[in-house]
Order: sequence, then structure tokens, then C-alpha cells
Amino acid sequence: MNSLKNVYKSMKDILSQNKNRSPEFEANQLIELVLGKSRLNLGWNYQVDEQYRLKLLELCNKRKQGYPLQYILGSWQFFDINLEIGEGVLIPRGDTEDVCSAAFDYIDNLVYPNVLDLCSGSGAIALAIKKYCPEATVVAVEKYPKAYEYLLKNIKNTGLAVMPILGDVFDYDYKIEDETFDVIISNPPYINKNLEGKLQKEVSFEPSTALFADDEGMKFYKFISHYYKSAIKEGGYLIFEYGYDQAEKIRNLLFDEEYKIVKEIVDTSGNSRGIIVQKV
Repeated sequence: MNSLKNVYKSMKDILSQNKNRSPEFEANQLIELVLGKSRLNLGWNYQVDEQYRLKLLELCNKRKQGYPLQYILGSWQFFDINLEIGEGVLIPRGDTEDVCSAAFDYIDNLVYPNVLDLCSGSGAIALAIKKYCPEATVVAVEKYPKAYEYLLKNIKNTGLAVMPILGDVFDYDYKIEDETFDVIISNPPYINKNLEGKLQKEVSFEPSTALFADDEGMKFYKFISHYYKSAIKEGGYLIFEYGYDQAEKIRNLLFDEEYKIVKEIVDTSGNSRGIIVQKV
């Protein structure tokens, strides 16, 4: 008999083979995706049709191979915003929430600020800023068409008024007038390109263009901090997310570019993962 209890056990057994830290959570997420209700709402004695049992086990095996749960589900929460995501766009992460939370405090103190989100991807940062700092005018720039599609979908689905632009960070700055933005924020590709193919399996399914950067992961930081400086208003802010081991390089770079460091953003593990600097 295909009772939900038996199916759930089989799912957990498969998911656990991948050294999964949360097989129970992931099994529950997949049950809700396929059956339309949570395990708790259905109850252990619920009889699962064979086609759905096979589908659930198929998804568990896919997940066991490292395929991201977020891509299987087709959506993921960022704060309390439900973002549509899939192959071709970076998966939103908690570290980015930490950076956004710190950014809100500074953006909220500005009067009708103009905010530019570079390397926007799914639009997670831009949409969060617009939701929690509603007086801000937010522009989101994304280069890659597949990721840009998700940006457009998420703007439409959330109803948040973010202006999307399909453009290249390394070209778009020349189209911005001086002192246009109160805040420029970015979570750019920052992993050293030499590490491509050497990270955990899950990462290999995400777009390499959203993860890896030349110059030991510093390419985007160097370009944005220098060439976009003129686009920031006097007293305005530049906000970066970066890798756990890049803090010193980022600090030195921004010091050389003559920004004033306002705040370093530390994650729950005590690692510096972001920075807020001011144009003075």
C-alpha cells in the first residue's frame, strides 16, 4: 500500500544518501509540491496514487544527485517575498538577506532615494528594497536574458514597481548621468574563477556567470567602485556583498578609491560578508 507514511520513509531514505542536512524538510517540500498539500494536512494514512509516488521518488533521486531543491520547487522565499527561480538564475541566499537588512536602515533615512541594483539576477535585492523602502525608486540591471526573464516574472508576480534593464555592468555605466543614484548595491559574481568545477555539486547547476569572476573574484568590485563612483550622489552609498574571505581585499580597494567605510556586515557565523561605504 502507498500510504503517505511509507512513501515519506522512502523519500527520506533517498534524500539522506546525499548527506542531506534536512531530509525531513525537503521531503515535506516535495510532498506539498506534488500532492498540493502538506504532509500534516494529508495525514499518514493518506493513500498516494502510484503515479505520484513515482514522481516523488524521481524528484528525490534528482535531488540526491545534487540538483538544487530551489530549482525543483521553482520558487524560493527571500524575506517574505516568493521569488520564481530556475536554471539560469542564481539562487537567493541568507547572506544576501543579511546585506539587505543592513542596507534598509540607510536607504530608509534618505528622502525618495534612487537605488541601482547591479547584477540583479532574480531581482531579490531590488524587490526587497522596494518592498521595505517603498519611497525608493529602484532600477535593476541584469545582463543575461535567461536571468532577466526571472527578473521580469518576479516584478510582475510581486507587483513591486522596480524598473528592469537588460544591460551589461561593464557598459551600462556610460549611460548614467553623474550623481544619479543615492545608493548603488550589488551582489556580483565573486568566486575566484580558478575554483570553477571544484565546489560542491549543487553549485554546478547554477549559472557560472553569476558565480565566478576573473582577477581572483575581484573584477566586478574593481570596476563598479571606480567607474560607477561618479553616478553616486555626494554622500551616497555603495553597498557590496562579497565572499567570506574577501573582506580585507574589499576594504583596501574601497580605501584606495577614497570611499568612507560606514559599516561592515557580519553573518551569523561571524564572517564579514558585506560592506556599506559612502562617497565623500
